[in-house]
Amino acid sequence: MSEINSFNANLELQHIYLEVYSERYRHLRTFLESYYCYQHELVTKQGKPDWIQIFNIGKRTVAAHHIQERKLLVREMMMPLSVITGYLKTLVRDDEATIENIKAVIDEHLEYVIMTREEHATLVKAGLKEAMPAGYFQASHSHYCYINARFDAVGITLLT
Repeated sequence: MSEINSFNANLELQHIYLEVYSERYRHLRTFLESYYCYQHELVTKQGKPDWIQIFNIGKRTVAAHHIQERKLLVREMMMPLSVITGYLKTLVRDDEATIENIKAVIDEHLEYVIMTREEHATLVKAGLKEAMPAGYFQASHSHYCYINARFDAVGITLLT
């Protein structure tokens, strides 16, 4: 990663830390997305985060694999923002909200999936746009802590 992108990613991480530490989660999506863009060098010629480039590197679903027209596709966080936020709130609750721990949570869970609009509608209709299926949180369930759980639950297959 270039030095300037590394600097900017670290700056976004500090923003995230301040928001999490202050228990203000409303603008977290924007900071997370900027962090992700800098981490993956998805920037404009002016060095600003370029979320459109996520369409080029995000994991694709089988249905979205051959579609190049961006208007037919949706980018979705692999792990819903609400679940990532829950992990960050746990760090605050346990008094472990350090920059290093926040970075570890983000780096482990922040990834993007590129899917068709129809697949996205299916996810929304199933109530899984901002939630994981219950099995994700149940240690005895086969989907326990399985990052693809919400996609599997509605029959969306990701390319490997």
